[in-house]
Amino acid sequence: MSSIVAIQMPKWGMEMSEGVINDWYFTVGDSINAGDDVVDVETSKIVNTVTATHSGVLRAIIANNGETHPVGGMLGVLADADTSDADIQAFIASKAGSPAPTEATPSDVAPVAAPTQEEPAAATAKSAEVVSIKSNNLASTNLSALTQGEDDSLVAASPVARRLAQQYGVNLHNVGATGHHGRISKADVEAAVSSAGGKLHSAKPSQGDGKSRTNIDDSLIKATPVARRLATELGISLVDCRSSGDRQRVCKADVEAAAALQRKLETFPELPANEPAPFNATPMSGMRKTIASRLQQSKQTAPHFRVHVDCEIDNLLATRKQINSASNAIVSVNDFVIKAVACALMQVPAVNVQLEGDTIKQFTDTDISVAVAIDEGLITPIVKQANRKGLLDISNATRDLATRAKLNRLQPDEFQGGSFCISNLGMFGVKQFDAIINPPQAAILAVGSGEQRPVVKNGELSVATVMSLTLSSDHRVIDGAVAAQFLACLKAFIEQPATMLG
Repeated sequence: MSSIVAIQMPKWGMEMSEGVINDWYFTVGDSINAGDDVVDVETSKIVNTVTATHSGVLRAIIANNGETHPVGGMLGVLADADTSDADIQAFIASKAGSPAPTEATPSDVAPVAAPTQEEPAAATAKSAEVVSIKSNNLASTNLSALTQGEDDSLVAASPVARRLAQQYGVNLHNVGATGHHGRISKADVEAAVSSAGGKLHSAKPSQGDGKSRTNIDDSLIKATPVARRLATELGISLVDCRSSGDRQRVCKADVEAAAALQRKLETFPELPANEPAPFNATPMSGMRKTIASRLQQSKQTAPHFRVHVDCEIDNLLATRKQINSASNAIVSVNDFVIKAVACALMQVPAVNVQLEGDTIKQFTDTDISVAVAIDEGLITPIVKQANRKGLLDISNATRDLATRAKLNRLQPDEFQGGSFCISNLGMFGVKQFDAIINPPQAAILAVGSGEQRPVVKNGELSVATVMSLTLSSDHRVIDGAVAAQFLACLKAFIEQPATMLG
C-alpha cells in the first residue's frame, strides 16, 4: 500500500476538545504540499488553520463544512496519486472512532495522473481550482460590478473567502452568504465570480524557480500605474500585494513590501519555529509538592459548597482599640476572628470535625489552624484550645507560631491536625475569596478585608465598616443548614464582641 496520511483535528490549547469545520482550501483531487494551509477550524475561542504535515493528493474529505469533530478526529486523507481507491477506503475504515465519509463518487475520490514526459511537472500543480477574475469573452461590466461597493472589512466571511476576495478584487458586499454562522465561504466567492462571467483557473505557485510567486492573472487587480509598472519590473504578482493605497488600490509601497518579503523568503527559506517566552525553571520544593498533592486531593474528593456573610466590625474595632490602649497589647482583628470562631464552634460543634475514611471525629475543644504564608509556600500552625484562651493569649500564641513558622522552627504537632482552619487575606486588600478545605478538616473560613460600605439601618442609609466571610464546607459531613447556622453565630460574636469576652 502506498503512503497514506490522515489529516487530523489538532489540539490548540488545554481546554480544546472539538472544533467546527469552517472552510477547506482544497477540493478532493487537489495536490497539496507540506506546509500548505488545508482547512480552517473554528473553536470556542479562535478560528485557526490546519496545515499539511505531508505532501500528497487530497483523496477524501471526511469532515464537511459546519460539522463538529473531536480533537484527533480524521478530517481528510492525503495519499500518493497512484494509491487505489480501495486502499483509501481500507485506511479510513481502519481508523477506529473516525467518522465515515460519504460514499465516494468518481469525482469525490480520484487519483491525479502523474505527469508525462511531454507534460512539465509544474502542470500537475494546476489541479487546484481557485478564483481568477478573467473574462471569457463575456461582458466585462458583470465582472467589474463585483469590485464596486463600500468598505467590506466588517462583512462576515471566512478567512479563505476574504483572502480570495481580496486577491481578485471582489467586494464582499456583492457576494451572498451560505457559509457557517451566515458567513461568506470560499464557495460563495467562487459562485459569485462564475455567475458574473469569471473563469475558474488553476493557480498554484510555480515550482520551477523555487520561488513562491502566484501565476494568477492580475490584470483586473486595482493598482496605480506606478505600482503595476514596478510589479512587472520586479516580477511580483499584484495578487501577492496588499492594497493600502487610495480607493483600496495596490500602491508602489505595497509592491516594494511584497518584493522585500520575497527576498527574505528566498534568503531564509525555513523560518524557525516560534520560540517560547523566556522563563526560569525551578523544581517544586518538597513543601510545595505536599501542598499541591493535598489540595488537589481535597478539591477532587471533597464536595465543596460555600456560604457567604458580611459582618459589620465597627464595634469590634472600637473594642480592639480599648484593649490595646489599656494593656499596651497588640491585638489584631485576626485575633478577634480566631476567638469568635472558637466560640461559634462551641455553639455549633457539628462544624468542629475531621473526616478520616468513614469516621467523623467531633472535637470537644477547638484547635484552630491559621494559614501563614512563608517563602516555600503555606503552613497552618495551630492555636490549640482556642476556646479556653482569652484574646491576649490568642494574640501571643498566634504571633509566636507565625514567627517560628517563618523560621522553620515549628514542631510537627504544632501544624499537623487542627479541627478548623482560617485563611485571612484581608491585610492584602482582598475583599472576598474562596478557600480550599485542608483535609482531614471539614471546613475553612476565608476572611476578607474590612472596608467602609453603604448599609441600611432602620430604613436609613449609612456607612459601616464591613468584612466579608466565606465558609467552605465538605458536604459529606456538613449540611447547608449547619454551615448557615455556624456563620450566623459567628456573625453575632463578631458584631457584638463583648459577648465572647466573658
